[in-house]
Amino acid sequence: MTNEINNIKGIVWDIGGVIYLAKDKSKRVSKNLLSSYKEFWILLKGINIHNEELFEKSKEIYFKSTKGEISKEETLNSLSEILNLPVNKVEKIFYEGIKRNVIENKTLIKFILKLKAKNYKQGVLSIQWFMTKDILIPKKYYSIFEEMVVSCIDKVRKPSPESFRLILKKMNLSPEQIIFVDDKQENLDVANDLGINTILFVNNKELKKEFAKMGVK
Repeated sequence: MTNEINNIKGIVWDIGGVIYLAKDKSKRVSKNLLSSYKEFWILLKGINIHNEELFEKSKEIYFKSTKGEISKEETLNSLSEILNLPVNKVEKIFYEGIKRNVIENKTLIKFILKLKAKNYKQGVLSIQWFMTKDILIPKKYYSIFEEMVVSCIDKVRKPSPESFRLILKKMNLSPEQIIFVDDKQENLDVANDLGINTILFVNNKELKKEFAKMGVK
């Protein structure tokens, strides 16, 4: 990749591990509650997290929900059935599990808004299920990001080539016109194969350095 790219028109962002981070800095590793359902499950309160059968059944619901194979209502009803808890209790347990353990990367949001002010289109490509989507993609993001591909809604998951092609189509940009930022190398590898410029997110400081190398300041 060259040190300077002058044709960039848009930036596509991952959510978990980039725009939202684990609140506990020591847990901001490749395997944390924003990248591993098992790690998220361990942090839940109000259910028997040590019951392996419950975990496996709920994990199956999680995967179906992330792929949009079941709706939010079906997700909640299925979890309610296997956990033997009322729907509203289930929703509270999962929502509080996320809210209690994640933090918005406010410094990065400010940076994104500066890029937006310079007329760089902003997009999101994220794996979410219906128990996290409304928290990790709050309403205010719909005015920050012009286009989004969210797995539970659009029924495509990273790192499938289809997910990248869909966000390119929504943003009406070609691969060489965007930069994709993610915290997982396997997602970046597929994007690279499609001709998309990529940055592995490590922290805000390093991210800004990488943007500068690409001629985006």
